[in-house]
Amino acid sequence: MMRITTNSTLYTYQNNLMKSSNQLYSAMNKLMTKRNFDTYAADPAAATRAFKIHSSLNATNAQAANNTMVYNKFSSAWDIADDFLDKLSQDLAETPLISGLNDPNATVRNTFGDVILSGAESMVQSLNSKYGTDYIFGGADTQNPPFAIETEGDMHYLTYRGIRLDDPDSTYYEAEYKDADGNPMLDSDGNPMTNQEVLDKWNAEHLYVDIGKGFEVDKAGNVIDSTAFDAAIRGTDFIGGTDFDEDGDPKNIISIMLRTAEIFKGYNEDTKTWGPAGDYEDAKRLVDKFRDAQDAVSKQHTALDTKAKYLETNKTQLESTFDALNNERQSIENIDEVEAILTLSWAQTSYNAAIQVGANVIPQSLMDYLS
Repeated sequence: MMRITTNSTLYTYQNNLMKSSNQLYSAMNKLMTKRNFDTYAADPAAATRAFKIHSSLNATNAQAANNTMVYNKFSSAWDIADDFLDKLSQDLAETPLISGLNDPNATVRNTFGDVILSGAESMVQSLNSKYGTDYIFGGADTQNPPFAIETEGDMHYLTYRGIRLDDPDSTYYEAEYKDADGNPMLDSDGNPMTNQEVLDKWNAEHLYVDIGKGFEVDKAGNVIDSTAFDAAIRGTDFIGGTDFDEDGDPKNIISIMLRTAEIFKGYNEDTKTWGPAGDYEDAKRLVDKFRDAQDAVSKQHTALDTKAKYLETNKTQLESTFDALNNERQSIENIDEVEAILTLSWAQTSYNAAIQVGANVIPQSLMDYLS
């Protein structure tokens, strides 16, 4: 026969009471925190899965923030481009350009030249607009104003990040590039680059942003185009490029305006003769090219709208992805409240029963008898 001692009974009781107490505490804690587990050890499989989901949620949040930032930037660029087309190129460019060609307006051609020059300056101000602290149309350089008009005698030159876009002297583009501090830019072989080489480099720059397309880099460390969004908006593309046509005229709309303004301003209204900047035929040729450049700007305006709409669609997709991940996280981490309440009720009953049993199991002391 097995003999059950008082100490054995007390030990077993205390052990069971501790288990009931722990179960009650765990059930209360779950209901208060509304979490299935508080530590990795409590449920390693669920905790591992939850960690991965949290990582995905953080990445999706960052991608959504990037998408919103880029969308706002492109929306601002679209608004500027809209004003650029509707107001500046028409009221301050197209009208005075056409009017300046008409002989009845010969006596005010100088005034039209001033208006066109003012329009070009207004366009440059628009292209130097910011979104937050960043310049919108500077390509990959968002910290410095991209455009300026440089004056030399009676000539006006449009510059992009310090390099002229319309210098008629071809040797200018063959010259070694110097930055604002007089320092050259070196190529991959360590050789100084020319003005044209630097322009070509800037025209090929990108400003990649992760908006949820995968964002991968190749073995050389370069971002794979299809996995990221290029947030760079090159103002040179927007105004018509950095090239010259077969006549030696710049293709960008602002430089065309500057050349035409110089021709009108060089016209002698008293003697009715044209100056060294050009004659009527030169002005007419440039006005015709202005219309072509205006069409090119309109196409860039449409391209901005297309990209903005893509970003808006991507925003909706990112929000759906976040909601799906968050629902999965909740199913892993969060408790079923009905089940948690039932578990707590059962744990409370078990604990009360253990306390009641203790009143009958624990032997009474001498003081109990004396009372």
